[in-house]
Amino acid sequence: MNIANCSRELENGLENKKDKILFFTSFIFFIIALNLIFDYILPIEDLKYIFLLNVLLSVFYYFIMFGKSWHPVFLFIGTLTLFQGGLIISSIFDNNIDLSYVSLMGANIFLGENTVRITILLISLSYWFALIGAYLGSKSKIKIKNLKKLRTKDYNFLKQLFLVIFFIAMPFYMYKQFVYFSYFLQFGYLAFYQSTKFLEEAVFLVRIFSFLVPIAFLGYFFIEKNKQLIFLICLIYFIISLPTLLCTFRGQFFTFWLTIFLFYKRKFNNKLSFKSLFIMVVVISIVGLLISFMRENVSFDVDIIYFILNKNPILEFFKQQGVSFYVTAMAIEFKHEFAPNILKYLMWEPISAIFSTALSVPGRAFATDLMIKINYDGYLMGYGTGSSYLAEAYLLGGSVAVCLTSFFIGYILSKLYKNFEYANIYIKILIFTVIQYVFFLPRDLLLMPLAQAIKVGVYLLLLFFIIGFIKQTILYSKKLEVKA
Repeated sequence: MNIANCSRELENGLENKKDKILFFTSFIFFIIALNLIFDYILPIEDLKYIFLLNVLLSVFYYFIMFGKSWHPVFLFIGTLTLFQGGLIISSIFDNNIDLSYVSLMGANIFLGENTVRITILLISLSYWFALIGAYLGSKSKIKIKNLKKLRTKDYNFLKQLFLVIFFIAMPFYMYKQFVYFSYFLQFGYLAFYQSTKFLEEAVFLVRIFSFLVPIAFLGYFFIEKNKQLIFLICLIYFIISLPTLLCTFRGQFFTFWLTIFLFYKRKFNNKLSFKSLFIMVVVISIVGLLISFMRENVSFDVDIIYFILNKNPILEFFKQQGVSFYVTAMAIEFKHEFAPNILKYLMWEPISAIFSTALSVPGRAFATDLMIKINYDGYLMGYGTGSSYLAEAYLLGGSVAVCLTSFFIGYILSKLYKNFEYANIYIKILIFTVIQYVFFLPRDLLLMPLAQAIKVGVYLLLLFFIIGFIKQTILYSKKLEVKA
């Protein structure tokens, strides 16, 4: 009996929606209770096996709750595993990994046993609270009548207009990509964090017009129904956006295309396939490792390719990306130092959407202050640890805040994904943006999805008035023709 059939039989056995919600949530709270017990009674070296069991069980439980349907919480579980659990899983297969020793960015810090225990526990619990939130969000009612008022009547006109904007703005986008990539080749990855010269070289107006390309692409992608045309526009945008990946901005590139992948599957009602999922993980792992070598200025040769293929590329990628575990652990270890500033950190995060360098100033971001603490010279050179929603939530309100934040992440993902169908095209683009940056939360600022939604919202507001003006102009010209 496969998972999908098991899910259907279980749902048929439960008489109504209340029974299902009670069953699923009760079982999850049972798992949470077991995690608390295991964390208390087991030796610390055995907790990594309990963590792996949590990951596998949460994936299995996802299929029980959602079947083979794609849901954003599934991809969130994936990024949570990669960024927060990657090092824990790798430590099962590599005895040289010591979870209590922080070598991240030359930190050279030993964590207390209690810190490591709490960190593993909170990451494990985050899976289950996110699943609870996602399930409850998917079962909540939608007032379809109200939401249908948001639908745009002239989608065909908008589709053509988005396509025109996409191609008109494309030269600006390609020029900006060329400037950024040239800057990367000349000065390296760290130069983006050491200076704003690359912004000056790209010119302000060019950057404004270039940002219309991804927005127009999304607008066309969501409206168009022809598979061949969608594939063509995706291929064009994928090719011109490759410099983003080659400049080693992996997170931005991968989360964008993962979110496109999610909505493509939704658009054509494709089911989750283990084969395609495995291929996707392998490709991302290999490409991610190659990009990391580019970031470290390692020359490509046969030895590098042999190294990647000889080592398990998935485990190597998990080991490399899983260092965000240490960010969460250090937030727990040094809570007394960073917690007094957490409200200030959170206040500055949405502002960073408009002023990109605002968070590099000491005292404005947890990631900046953490880097200064563990390696001040590295901070001056432009290095950074990144952040984590788990770390910032813990600084805000301890373990309870972490669990509640994970719950609301799952719930919000479900609500946005469920309401997506009934939203107008502008809201669809905003929903896409929020979901994309939620996927990166295990390695990013707690309010980064809000910050990016503000940034995109400003452009959408401008685009809304431009499109409105064009529509009124066309209508006015038609009226003149009729009168004539």
